Amino acid sequence: MEEFLEEPKTVKVPKHLFHLHRRLFLLVFAVAVLLQTAVFVNMRLDTYYQALNRSFKMILTVNGTPDNAKLAETGDSLNQKEDITDVRLFSPQDALAEVRRQNPQLADAMLLMGKNKMPAYYELRLSYKAINNIRPFADNLSAEYPFLTPHYNSQHAQLLFYVGLCAKLLNLAVVFALLLFLAFMFLVEAYPSAGPRAHFLGGAVSGVLAGLASCLFFAVLVYPTGFLYEAASQFTSVGRQLLLLAFCGLFGWTLSKWQKF
Repeated sequence: MEEFLEEPKTVKVPKHLFHLHRRLFLLVFAVAVLLQTAVFVNMRLDTYYQALNRSFKMILTVNGTPDNAKLAETGDSLNQKEDITDVRLFSPQDALAEVRRQNPQLADAMLLMGKNKMPAYYELRLSYKAINNIRPFADNLSAEYPFLTPHYNSQHAQLLFYVGLCAKLLNLAVVFALLLFLAFMFLVEAYPSAGPRAHFLGGAVSGVLAGLASCLFFAVLVYPTGFLYEAASQFTSVGRQLLLLAFCGLFGWTLSKWQKF
């Protein structure tokens, strides 16, 4: 009779580490895909910004016919300004040759209209700060150099500023997110382990595999375009991928302990 009154003994079921690692793999894989997306967007924004920055120029046409000494003195004065990164002076002959190099039909049309002489001009490259304040900057130049007329594309300058701003904000957001992940991993590592074994090597392996799976995922997305190798060099780099794999391995190693309490 006493045997029936005794409480049944509970049998401890061992944890299935494979299931834990499978969930760990999915979590790290999701984080790795988000990081791959951030790397993808970051590199494209940087490339687009550099292209916009190289193509943006301010042109200062010279009114009248000042002598060469005056032109050289003005070029030196412009070159000393903090917000101007580069100054190039084009004589009328050089200006026509530059137009012919970029657009031969336009040069021929100008010659047919009798404009066989173009004005001399300065070609300026500006800093990011000057591009952000392009209108006041151009007004100040006009006031300081009355014989120069500024020409620029305000929409180009605005687009260049916003693309650069988006690239910087994305970099800051990614760095901040990585710092939060590092803070999380530090708190997990600082927490005392509930068992004799704190970590499992399979967690780090699962994390690295999740990072490799994220690389494969983006390769599958890009492969139908037929430009996998070219796209890979445009959207990522070997250094970034190695850092991503190292982060995934460390993250998986930490999560293998976090799931134990």
